[in-house]
Amino acid sequence: MIISVVSGKGGAGKTTIATSLAYILKADYYDLDVDAPNGEYFLQPQDWQSRRVHQLQPVIDKDACTACGLCTHECRFHALYKILDTIYLTDTLCHSCNLCQEVCPEGAISYQQMSIGEVRTGLSERTAARAIIGDLTIGSTRGTALIQDIVRNLDTTTGHVIIDGPPGNSCAAVAAIKPAELVVLVVEPTPFGIHDMLQTMEIVEGMQKPVVVVANKSQDDAPLQAILEKRGYAISASIPLNSDYHRLLLDGEILSQASQHVHDVLQQAISTEVAI
Repeated sequence: MIISVVSGKGGAGKTTIATSLAYILKADYYDLDVDAPNGEYFLQPQDWQSRRVHQLQPVIDKDACTACGLCTHECRFHALYKILDTIYLTDTLCHSCNLCQEVCPEGAISYQQMSIGEVRTGLSERTAARAIIGDLTIGSTRGTALIQDIVRNLDTTTGHVIIDGPPGNSCAAVAAIKPAELVVLVVEPTPFGIHDMLQTMEIVEGMQKPVVVVANKSQDDAPLQAILEKRGYAISASIPLNSDYHRLLLDGEILSQASQHVHDVLQQAISTEVAI
């Protein structure tokens, strides 16, 4: 089963829960928080193998280009623009859709490969499974493209898969949710956390994914529970705000390995959906 662990709000504890589930299920772990992956600090994988991920980017032949402006007019993402008699590219806006090349009457646009990131794979002795880490090239805005590349190469032949998705509700988060057979939605039960959770919930519902809600760093679940009940959900697991848990995480411990209570509540939370 493919399980995507997501949260609308950064800092809710998504990686804490994702690595804990990877330990419980002895599952391959995919870190798709490509801007700031940190699951490896808990899983401590070794024997790394890596591959670069590339995406096509347009190149304009200035000798052939007549600066007619058709490419700038047709570009849906405003990545191409014209100043005087020259066409320029803002590569961070380009989606590699190939439309500019198709419409250029002079054949002045070609494509070249551009590195957008790296995918590293190692073996974690803690989970007896693989950890696959996506690293976006610093300064690149192609996080969604990198996530999509990793998702296309998901390997479910070894058993369960845990996806640690990016925070927020952008296209990148949607790309991490898309392959899921179960979504674990991690919520920090604060006003901000609940607000962002509701946005994520709309995405999950729109994609018709089964969802399990985990309240993390909780001090009072009542407001969250009341909101969830109106939507037909319940809190499947609640992990309290606990300074001992924080110390364990600072020491690089997997919380479900270090705490039997966390292990038990998370296992129970997914037991109705996942064969353990």
